[in-house]
Amino acid sequence: MKKDMLYSGLGFIALGIVFLILYIIMSGEGITSNFMGFSGGFTAPGIIMLYKYFHWSKPENEAAYEELLKNQKINAKDERKIMIRRISGHVMYTITIIVLALLAFVLSLFDVDKWILLLIAILLIFEIAGGYIVYLHYNKKL
Repeated sequence: MKKDMLYSGLGFIALGIVFLILYIIMSGEGITSNFMGFSGGFTAPGIIMLYKYFHWSKPENEAAYEELLKNQKINAKDERKIMIRRISGHVMYTITIIVLALLAFVLSLFDVDKWILLLIAILLIFEIAGGYIVYLHYNKKL
């Protein structure tokens, strides 16, 4: 396992702590909720990076790590999987454009400003989950 993973993990955790301190110091300001979100958003991946680094750096996991790297290289260059990723991306892009058009129409009918962020978040979750489902569908079909 490369040392970059260790340093990146420590950097992410440090940024998470900085944002947590900013959140605590600026308590009561309007932007503080963003700082708390950034704190969690940096700390959690940092912890995961450190866990992966220490897990895969153990001598007993060396063979499994080499196998994992080998499989990742094969999957990254497999032409069939590349084609499936492209098809699923195109299908989800088209669906997203249609949903965005319908969303714009619905929001123009209703004056619900507080729901805009919620609807956009739902759209994002829909796009990510839908892309994964479409990929799985084409993976079975082809």
